[in-house]
Amino acid sequence: MQCLIKSNFRTSTCILTMILLLSASLVSKAQVAEEVKINEYYWGTPLVRVLNDFKNKYKIPIEFNPDEAQNQKFDYLFTETPASRAIEILFRNNTILGYTRDSNNVYHVISRTILNASNLSSSTQKYEGKPVKYHISASGVIKDKLSGEPLPFASVMVRGTTKGCSSNVDGYFTLPDIPSDTCAILAIYLGYYKQTFFLSPHSKLDNITILMDPVLTELNVTEVKGQREDLLRASEGGNLIKMAPAKIAELPSLGEKDIFRTFQLMPGIGGSSGSSAGLYVRGGTPDQNLILYDGFTVYHQEHLFGMFSAFNPNAIKEVQLYKGGFEAKYGGRLSSVMEIIGKTGNDQKFNAGADFGFIGFNAYAEIPLKGKGSIFIAGRRSYKTFLYQKFFDSFSQDNVTPTNPMPQGGGGPGGMGRNIEEQEPTSYFYDLNAKATYNITPKDILSYSFFSGQDYFDNSREMNNSRGGMSMNGGVTDLTKWGNWGSSVKWSRKWSEKLYSNNLLSISDYSNSKDRSDARTIVLDDGTSSSFNSGSVENNTLKDFSFKTDNEWKLNTLNQIEFGAQYNHYDIKYNFIQNDTVTILDMIDKGDLFTVYAQDRLNPLNKKMTIMPGVRLSYYSSSGRPYIEPRFQWSYNLTKMLKVKASTGVYYQFANRIIREDIQSGSRDIWVLSNGENIPVSRSIHYIAGASYETSDFLFDAEAYYKQLSGLTEYTLRFSHRFGESVDYSSLFYEGSGYTRGMDLMVQKKFGKLSGWIAYTLSETRYKFPVYGDGYFSAAQDVTNEFKIVAIYKIKKWTLSGTWVYSTGTPYTQPIGGYVLTMPDGTTQSVIIPGSKNAARLPDYQRLDVAAKYDITMGETGKGSIGFSLFNVYNHKNVWYKEYSVDETGLTETNVNLLGITPNISISFQIR
Repeated sequence: MQCLIKSNFRTSTCILTMILLLSASLVSKAQVAEEVKINEYYWGTPLVRVLNDFKNKYKIPIEFNPDEAQNQKFDYLFTETPASRAIEILFRNNTILGYTRDSNNVYHVISRTILNASNLSSSTQKYEGKPVKYHISASGVIKDKLSGEPLPFASVMVRGTTKGCSSNVDGYFTLPDIPSDTCAILAIYLGYYKQTFFLSPHSKLDNITILMDPVLTELNVTEVKGQREDLLRASEGGNLIKMAPAKIAELPSLGEKDIFRTFQLMPGIGGSSGSSAGLYVRGGTPDQNLILYDGFTVYHQEHLFGMFSAFNPNAIKEVQLYKGGFEAKYGGRLSSVMEIIGKTGNDQKFNAGADFGFIGFNAYAEIPLKGKGSIFIAGRRSYKTFLYQKFFDSFSQDNVTPTNPMPQGGGGPGGMGRNIEEQEPTSYFYDLNAKATYNITPKDILSYSFFSGQDYFDNSREMNNSRGGMSMNGGVTDLTKWGNWGSSVKWSRKWSEKLYSNNLLSISDYSNSKDRSDARTIVLDDGTSSSFNSGSVENNTLKDFSFKTDNEWKLNTLNQIEFGAQYNHYDIKYNFIQNDTVTILDMIDKGDLFTVYAQDRLNPLNKKMTIMPGVRLSYYSSSGRPYIEPRFQWSYNLTKMLKVKASTGVYYQFANRIIREDIQSGSRDIWVLSNGENIPVSRSIHYIAGASYETSDFLFDAEAYYKQLSGLTEYTLRFSHRFGESVDYSSLFYEGSGYTRGMDLMVQKKFGKLSGWIAYTLSETRYKFPVYGDGYFSAAQDVTNEFKIVAIYKIKKWTLSGTWVYSTGTPYTQPIGGYVLTMPDGTTQSVIIPGSKNAARLPDYQRLDVAAKYDITMGETGKGSIGFSLFNVYNHKNVWYKEYSVDETGLTETNVNLLGITPNISISFQIR
């Protein structure tokens, strides 16, 4: 199976490379006479001057009346922009002037009034006549103008009012109660220019298509103030965060563009773990986050021992994260929800691209299906460079644990020592994404999505020696494989303007196997032999089969009812063996979860208030009881700029990744299934309140939260060593409770040459496990203060950025002593006595990262960029963890540090 995966990946990589080369050749042969290209930087420039440049400098045949263009200004950066495209950009948001093009290809600038009177109006031109219909509804789809991809979760509203809605996961929307058929519809989407769609009495209101222009890499200046959406956007008072994956290359990266590390820069999401791309949201752990990729759950989201997330930014269209208080539609997790929508691909023309860096190679291709859909394929694989080796070395020192059954320092029988055959460790990761979308009918969409992210690490080596009348052979096995693959099939149906449904069948498969064993055989000259076996073998697998249906019913202008059902079948196994004979745990658990939910989006008080009550009802077969999860969200616009909001809810989690604590051998995380007994169903209650003040350029947000936790589980071998007693290892699960409380503050500058944000989080996460004592102790992920600054500056083709993170240290358990114990057979064993659970703190963490990116245009054939980033600029020594050793002199403490200053260079290109 492993060979098959490797072979398939090599084949797909070769195919993608061939596609890139072939498409480049076809494009170059197919080029025709080029249009005039515009290269100008306008900022607050009078429109008359722009028109004169077009006419005189670039010899574009254009006629205009200077008096009509007075008092109008224009902002834009044209880079190798064709003349026809430049003219379109110049007038697309101008409500006073428009243009026509005659049979001799001469452009004529005329007023919109004349255009309307001449019956030349379109969706981008305002209708000046009288309305015919009032209080109407309009429905349609939001799409990318260049690729034809639908844009999920776009904001759609009647311009000049508070009336609005959002497009669904397939880009469809229904906007009710529009005052008249001459209003303008405004569409807003992160990473795209705002688009205005003008209605007219002739508009087909049940089939509107709004095409939005992406903010291309060469367009570094806003065309009209406030028209551009930026990298990240906090919505709903900061509780919901949206991100534009295509733009994360603007920020410093640690070898790879990473959506998780970008989210770590937001308030309430831990950003001080340089060793992990995992999301610690408001005191929660990564397993408490529901990560959905095209509808199915991804249980493992990290590469290279947690250094990078397993999601390829080139394969992602939309990401949104609920930091808490999420709606009844989502369940099965205690902390947060991240919904990732994969790219569907360009349904207009073939497109391909690739990225190269010091970590790996990343390529993708988009294939249209004759206007009926598209296919998208992306692949990424690491390769060894100095930077990859640096990451690998920093993690392998913790993950490679040599074992030695021979007496310490004695050299073994007859003075024979060990002879280890040197071998270079093998390590790599890869991920694959594929998505096929087909429009069966104008109302039916069928799509298939596949994701696989896998890691491989092998540091096994042979050990052979002969001396003094005896020989020894065997070896050390040090093999770790982990990953997650999943797929889904979805049927989407638009039954009417008011009813839309999604039906999804999916599977998710997680596996983690770790073999750290040592097997040796000693053979004497007389033929007698003896064997030594030590180490441990662990296997953890999880399979999640799921079916769910989600439905949206727009009952009237004030109510949107959402309801659905879901079924999950879990199959989780965990096996832990020590010294080849002692089975610590052998768990095989299966369970079924049946769920229904309903919620109602209410907009009373003239759309100033939004109320969303909801309830989620589940039945879990392993515990044999139902679980009720009420949810409630509320927001109120005190003014157009000032909003207050609150939310609360009850949340249950049935599949948990718990800590298997082991002081001497090291702790691990394992997935287990709750059984309602020694592994309880975990529960949390959220209480959130906040306020936000938002202008066209700035967002000020403050939010306070409190989470009450119960049914937490931890597994520890700390109390298993009782001499003379047999140990029931399955009884070493311990139940606990806890709480998280805190506050998030953020100031964001959303637009302009200089953009970014300042974020601060004050938080406390405390757990209580009676096995460790009567009181509360700090959770391992508890960070009291965290401060972040993000700045992005754009100047022509350059994008300069920097991030700075500071936080107080995380807790750890500090030993109170140690000693060396001599065993009856003469061997020695180090014993470390742990102190109070997580009573000490590591030093404060701080890190400055910078980056510079230069955009390259290749005419009509494509585009690209070259990026340089520097991680931990001033080489601050941040402590990852502390290591302890015991000898005759006592206890020795050693700091194991995170990465120091680390450079990276990346190259990206795209063939159009």
